[in-house]
Amino acid sequence: MVPDLRVGLWRPIAGCPAEESEAQEHQGVESEVNLLLEHAVMGVSVNDESRIFTAVCPETGFFPPMSLSTEQFQVVGPRHPIVAVLGEDAILPCTLVPAMNAENMELGWVRTTFSQPVLIYWNQREQTEEQMAEYRGRTSLVRDFLSEGQASMRIHKVQVFDNGKYTCFFRHGGFSEEADLELKVAGLGSDPQVHIEGPEEDGVRVVCKASGWFPKPQVQWRDLSGKKFPALFEAHTQDTEELFSVEATLVVRDSSVGSVTCSVLNPVLGQEKAMAIYIPAWRKAPLYADWRKERFQAWPVTLDPDSAHHRLSVSHEKMRLFWKDPDVYHVKKCSVLGLEGITSGRWYWEVEIENELHSKWTLGICRKDVRRTDNYFESSQRGFWVMGKGNNSYFAQTDPETWLYPRQDLYRVGVFLDYSEGDVSFYNMIDGSHIFSFPPALFSGTLLPYFMLMYGDVSMTICSMESGSEGLPVPLNNFPPLVETLSNQMEGFSSGCGVDGAPPEAESLLLP
Repeated sequence: MVPDLRVGLWRPIAGCPAEESEAQEHQGVESEVNLLLEHAVMGVSVNDESRIFTAVCPETGFFPPMSLSTEQFQVVGPRHPIVAVLGEDAILPCTLVPAMNAENMELGWVRTTFSQPVLIYWNQREQTEEQMAEYRGRTSLVRDFLSEGQASMRIHKVQVFDNGKYTCFFRHGGFSEEADLELKVAGLGSDPQVHIEGPEEDGVRVVCKASGWFPKPQVQWRDLSGKKFPALFEAHTQDTEELFSVEATLVVRDSSVGSVTCSVLNPVLGQEKAMAIYIPAWRKAPLYADWRKERFQAWPVTLDPDSAHHRLSVSHEKMRLFWKDPDVYHVKKCSVLGLEGITSGRWYWEVEIENELHSKWTLGICRKDVRRTDNYFESSQRGFWVMGKGNNSYFAQTDPETWLYPRQDLYRVGVFLDYSEGDVSFYNMIDGSHIFSFPPALFSGTLLPYFMLMYGDVSMTICSMESGSEGLPVPLNNFPPLVETLSNQMEGFSSGCGVDGAPPEAESLLLP
């Protein structure tokens, strides 16, 4: 809305005789405006449908900023969207062209309509009476250069709600102009958490999860060489604060892939977070994907009281491990071994763990001749193949440690040992999901079930295997409906776990 400047709106320029000043159409003014603002942080959008005129003094060859009536101006804003990070401050600038004092003007910023005021300045102060409730106490006017026609609104601690279009305006007398701006809010969320969920037909199903992102993040799977894999499934949800969570599923069918990386990218910031996970050697696939053809045998584990640390107690039936004095805080590893050793075959056993938040334990297998005195170190190089939990974080005792991210807390863990293949794997026996598999090893000599408590309120119970392999997990794609699962569980599954305080819902839902 630029008025016709060709009639009666020009003033004589000081230093130029009035008769020598004339209203001239400045053919290159649009270029001048663009050139002026090209060197500024802000961009400008020139209204091509308007023609701007100015008074030029032939003697001096320039046009002073105040040679125009203060009723004629344009409002310009940034050429590109303004990017702000969640929780930080954002600056939304607007400028008068030509430059003039705006201290006595009315100006402000609104959302989509003038009925949604974000900040209003009038009568030389900020007016808060009509301000949107979502912005009260979160906005302020930057007045440093208001006398030069430059005004900015600061939004403190940016939220997702602030994302979108804004309009800034200046009004003086009966004349007003406005400009549009866009604020893009962006936030990096959590690191992706990746875990192997189990076998999937001729491959392995891997799941990646992340939360707290904005806007909707992009997920990409890659192998060690950078080759991209298409996701089998990807789902996004938003919480009450409008932040995005994502869950992406990949089925790895390449037997030599080794490791895959899940990266989560913020498309606005161009920043990503990533996590890699090792995929067990592919020869495991037939072993775990077709339980009906090749079954593991249940190993009849009993605890060896003679191998127990002096701070540990073993129940009379040699199936439960707990502290002698639970009130004493321990900082050293206290372990016990299984009574019978394994020298061949495919075997599994289940262990139920009762523990509080601040506790540490591990379980798995070890060589018969390992050293367990003082504060020894558990690793496969030293003859230990174990996983565990410490201060509410799960890990596998590799070198360095591998952090694990099971879908749920572990109440019952299955230890699977294939002696000839050199394989040690762990499964969540509540939902059948895979927890971790060690790289293939070359076993020799006797291996023993291994159990360790370090500190905290924790105990372990060996589950009875009277029903043989009835508790073995099956591929996730072969799971029957939940009603059928529960029915079969009640009819066919038997376990000695759950009698020592485990919650009823911890009964296994796994089928042969």
